[in-house]
Amino acid sequence: MTSYPCALAAAMRQEAESRPDEAVSCAVAGKLLVAVGAANMGLCTNVAGEAFAPASGKTLHELLPGLALTGLDGRAASLAVAAAGALLPPPGVPVRKAQDLIMAHGEGRRVAVVGHFPFVEKMGPAFAAFSVLERVPRPGDLPAGQADRVLPEADVVAITASALANGSLGGLLDLCAPGAFVLLVGPSTPFAVCLFDFGIDVLCGNLVTDAPAVLDGVSRGLPYRALQGLSAVCAVREDFMKKSVDGKNDSR
Repeated sequence: MTSYPCALAAAMRQEAESRPDEAVSCAVAGKLLVAVGAANMGLCTNVAGEAFAPASGKTLHELLPGLALTGLDGRAASLAVAAAGALLPPPGVPVRKAQDLIMAHGEGRRVAVVGHFPFVEKMGPAFAAFSVLERVPRPGDLPAGQADRVLPEADVVAITASALANGSLGGLLDLCAPGAFVLLVGPSTPFAVCLFDFGIDVLCGNLVTDAPAVLDGVSRGLPYRALQGLSAVCAVREDFMKKSVDGKNDSR
């Protein structure tokens, strides 16, 4: 897989900008997460590491240039990924959690997860090998720097979508084996069809069902798993290609 970070960011920006622009109706940057809302709401892990006050009076498109600053400007990158998420909401798919797909595809195989998600503590015995890579390792985790050793050997790879904002996603995808089953997981996941072209098989993010509840939780610095008003959803490329009842293709 070849996934140069600049190409990935440019493709995602192009796809997001193909959607009609909207004025940002709300933008909140709590200690852990950033939320940007218009007709839809997008989320992103706050890779800046601290709460901040987003500038007012912006449109969603005006926030997207921050996609070119992933790994450089945490505030701009977090807002840009959240804005992309607002412009690129999930298609109509049933509620489904990433961990269910990891379990289904990983049984008896080598599984690697980039990011210490809460669900990893319940996984492992069903897999032939199981590794969790984390920038700040917890007991049992491997340092993120060992990705170049672990990922090429994994059959199933789940990558935290915060890698979009911190600029590491392209490099992580390059390390995955050509035949690996790859999931992008977490609140930062925008449902951008272009991401499938960079080696991702499933986009696992969320549908905001109660925007005020989400904004309240984000502003209070709650972790993702404690937020109310979200439903977990997973989508593959084919989910964006379904035809509407009038025969027109709904794909973006």
